[in-house]
Amino acid sequence: MAALAVRGLAPEVALELAKRLGISQDRLSALAQIPKTTLHRRMKDHHRLAQNESERVIRLFTLYQKAVEVFEDEDRAARWFSSRPKALGGKTPLEFMETEPGARYVEKLLGRIEHGVFS
Repeated sequence: MAALAVRGLAPEVALELAKRLGISQDRLSALAQIPKTTLHRRMKDHHRLAQNESERVIRLFTLYQKAVEVFEDEDRAARWFSSRPKALGGKTPLEFMETEPGARYVEKLLGRIEHGVFS
């Protein structure tokens, strides 16, 4: 993953993630902190994402993959990211994932769900 981040992801990877999560490009831009215009310009010019942008997309993708593993279904995982688990105090996992500490908390929550601590 580190090598991918350094090399930079293709912007299409980020758009595919948005599609899998069932979120808009605007929401993806906010989550990954990549302006939508930058994302589209990189696609048009066939440029890769910058390292820091790639790292944020990888963080989101890694959490998505963990959720698919935990819920054993891509649709259920995607729906969970928009749900409001009690453990997040009424916020969605997507809202928490806007920051690195929040993303780590979502990762820990997924681990607890996986081990039956939360349902």
